[in-house]
Amino acid sequence: MDKQKTTKTASDLIYTIGATVVMQLVLQIIIYPLTNKHCGEGVTGNILYFIGIIYIVPQALGTSLHNVRLMMRKDYDASNYDFAPHVAAFSAISALICGAVGFVDGKDPVFAIAYGLFSVVYMLRVYASVEFRLDMKFKGYFLYFLTVSAGYLVGFGLFLFTDIWLLIFAVGEIMAVAYIFVKGKLFKNDGKTGISAKISKTVAIVLASTIVRDCVNQFDKVVIMQNMGEDVVTRYNAVSLIAKTIQMLVQPVSSLILTYLTIKDTALSKKQLLKFTGITLGCGGAFYCASIVGTPVFLKLFYPSFYDEVIQYNLIVNLGLIVGFISTMFMSILLSQGKTAVQMTIQTVWGACYIVASSFFVNKYKIWGLAAVTLAANLLKLAAAVAFMFFDKPKKKI
Repeated sequence: MDKQKTTKTASDLIYTIGATVVMQLVLQIIIYPLTNKHCGEGVTGNILYFIGIIYIVPQALGTSLHNVRLMMRKDYDASNYDFAPHVAAFSAISALICGAVGFVDGKDPVFAIAYGLFSVVYMLRVYASVEFRLDMKFKGYFLYFLTVSAGYLVGFGLFLFTDIWLLIFAVGEIMAVAYIFVKGKLFKNDGKTGISAKISKTVAIVLASTIVRDCVNQFDKVVIMQNMGEDVVTRYNAVSLIAKTIQMLVQPVSSLILTYLTIKDTALSKKQLLKFTGITLGCGGAFYCASIVGTPVFLKLFYPSFYDEVIQYNLIVNLGLIVGFISTMFMSILLSQGKTAVQMTIQTVWGACYIVASSFFVNKYKIWGLAAVTLAANLLKLAAAVAFMFFDKPKKKI
């Protein structure tokens, strides 16, 4: 039985990581380099900036709903209907915020409306992936992201004919959400259970923590755009790409941790925590080595025009991001054990310190300043997460 469980867990991990890797390969090996080649660094940087906003607002909204849906099942029998008001409210919030950003930065009302609507579809896609986690069907989760990736390629083809870059992403997101509406159960009415107030309270805490995390993860694009221009956004994205891709594994892997550890009466022993710590630090070390070796190769192949300018940042940029990956893995353990208030406090302090410090140091020291702040902030976050994971008493209730 233990062997079967281990095999199932390994299979689920492969499907979870594979889903993210496929999508990132499509984006980072095909779409962004080709866009940079045909349209230039300015256009690519502009796309990265607006997609960075999507990775903050609708992604945080969708992820918080996704994670709370998993968390609630540990102590309650939540239904689709219970989450429907929150999905509707978050859709409206996403549309308004992203629509406003699109209008202020894009100066085009048509783009602003399209951007706002796209953000809603993206949020629904992020939330809808919880269907496969609730049913423990991780092969379906992989196919879901394969659909998104295929849609991105179709959308990229449409972009080359129309010059409308939103089509690159919109096609994939719409295809995935449509699949859940037609074949899935998540958006079907299954009655309410009366725990909407508990959901609201938990969502508020988790959302605050998630939006701080996603804001910080994407803030580098914003602060670089405002201080150094869209061309530098493209260059920084290229040198940090491999580590950022690894960092993007945090969300699906964290969700996998939540999937297993939010089953009723599940808790981790001190021995299991030590084992998790060893594995996570080992993986972090391996990922850092892969990042500093792979980054020069990647730059030479796909961005040779500015290789000499950005290779100097290789070691410190990748170290800061990999430490961020490790710290977020520990934060997922805090969340899975019901320490939502602790997690939110650490995230809020970390986020506030990062945003203030990076704004100052980027203005004064450019990319070197951003890299140093990223490393220092993530080291402090890691230390706090480890301390609370081992020494704070676990809570059984959400």
